[in-house]
Amino acid sequence: MLLSPDKIQVQTEDSKTGILPRSFADENPLSILIVDDNFVNQKLIERILSKLGYQTETAADGLQALELFGKKKHNVILMDVRMPVMDGYEATRSIRQMDIEQPYIIAMTANVMASDREECLQNGMNNYLSKPLAINEIISKLKIAADYCFSRL
Repeated sequence: MLLSPDKIQVQTEDSKTGILPRSFADENPLSILIVDDNFVNQKLIERILSKLGYQTETAADGLQALELFGKKKHNVILMDVRMPVMDGYEATRSIRQMDIEQPYIIAMTANVMASDREECLQNGMNNYLSKPLAINEIISKLKIAADYCFSRL
């Protein structure tokens, strides 16, 4: 299902009503940073995550992401790849060089070739979402991220 700003609904294994389960964030507690230069994309992903029970922070480029990340620990970053000032690849490489507990970074990109996915992984990202974003894919990747983050405790 493709994202629609008007109706963000999907049937999940947790919900027979088709509405995104707000309990998802309780079951998968994550601190999420959204990094995307497109305002509409930012608001759309914020809304989806809010319906899952998350409160998020947002940055418009990689440099802003690094500044926010330095002030607050986020264990998941949804990182757009192509952005002005500092792209997602450079921001990810910078984060990976930091002597910190490393976040789970999920690339978000309209580039859908297998080589694009490989480039994301080679630059230090843990996973990949292609745009337009599918709600079930977002949920699936967040479950993987939560398992990863909490298996290290």
